[in-house]
Amino acid sequence: MKYVLILVVVLGITGCDSYKEVKGGDLKSAFILNSSPTFKGYYYKGSDSAFHYFVSKWDFQKDQYFKISIVKLNVFKEFTFSANSKELKIDLIKVNNEVFAENEFYKLYIAQIKLGL
Repeated sequence: MKYVLILVVVLGITGCDSYKEVKGGDLKSAFILNSSPTFKGYYYKGSDSAFHYFVSKWDFQKDQYFKISIVKLNVFKEFTFSANSKELKIDLIKVNNEVFAENEFYKLYIAQIKLGL
């Protein structure tokens, strides 16, 4: 029982959040321009052999974790997904920054790099 409790605590600390797959018609609106003052932005968390992982962050709402198939989004600055990896803030607006990813619906640009804990 002691080991089960330790495992649960460790998984909670490492951010074992469930990522919802974005597919089909929802792919077109996975990234939208958001002018809400509580919206902090979109962040790329890394990739594995099947998905690219993202989170949309908010001040007073629960962050939303989602993933997109690697065949549905071409990422140019890919890194391995892990619980303590760096994250990359991305944006739909190009302001003197380089292209991060693109597909048939949108281009994403690098906004800011933040190292993991």
